[in-house]
Amino acid sequence: MTKKIYLYNKNSKQKNIILGNTRFKVVNLTEPLKENTEVFPGDPKPKKRVLCSFKKDNCRHNIYTVGDHNYHPHGDAPNHQNRGYQNKGFEYWNLDFNFSRACMIDLSESKNSRKVGGVRFLNKITDKHIFPYLHQIKNSSALILRTGYDVWLELNKKHILKNIPYIDKSAADLIFKFKKLKVVGIDSLTIDKVGTNYVHRKFKDKLIVECLVNLYGIPKKNRNDFCLQTSPIAIVDATGGPILAYAYIPLNKGIKV
Repeated sequence: MTKKIYLYNKNSKQKNIILGNTRFKVVNLTEPLKENTEVFPGDPKPKKRVLCSFKKDNCRHNIYTVGDHNYHPHGDAPNHQNRGYQNKGFEYWNLDFNFSRACMIDLSESKNSRKVGGVRFLNKITDKHIFPYLHQIKNSSALILRTGYDVWLELNKKHILKNIPYIDKSAADLIFKFKKLKVVGIDSLTIDKVGTNYVHRKFKDKLIVECLVNLYGIPKKNRNDFCLQTSPIAIVDATGGPILAYAYIPLNKGIKV
């Protein structure tokens, strides 16, 4: 069977746009959903069923069966890991969480990172990795942590539980001190070590965004301060759902985020 090739137009990853009087480079941190997307081990993959076709119905209509967390990226709802939050599904995240002043910490080349399957990434994020960036976090309402696993996601490689990056308790406790943060994102399938939920519960009132891709596309000189869009597709009572994520880099001289 021939493997299906998915084609993307030249502007799928980044494009310059003008909003008002400001020119931005927009970096797409979102990946199209595919039926063959590798998922968290044990989760079902997305499936498509053809409901209508041109041959029979003179139109096309497909039905997709998709898990709450199959999307790259996806967000977590408060009800995902927290008892007593059953009434706070994915519809909970309003416009307060959609647009933020952001910074990104790139840990993909840290001394603790290692190469697995041809991809270099950091497996465990500790407070020692966060300490050098406290000033940037202080001025931000969104924090993105890049481990390098975004490359693994884009290559659609099978996930090995022990290799999935996560935030440990020491880093979570340090990040939590920044009350201004509304959004915490990562390029991993989960912010917690597999089998635990300490960080999810610690950040229950923050929009957790997982499986961000193309983070390396954010220019190094702009990673301390840029505009971030993380727009959830509201689904009532879902434990998670798709996020449209874009980084906006101002290009005009004199324009600040």
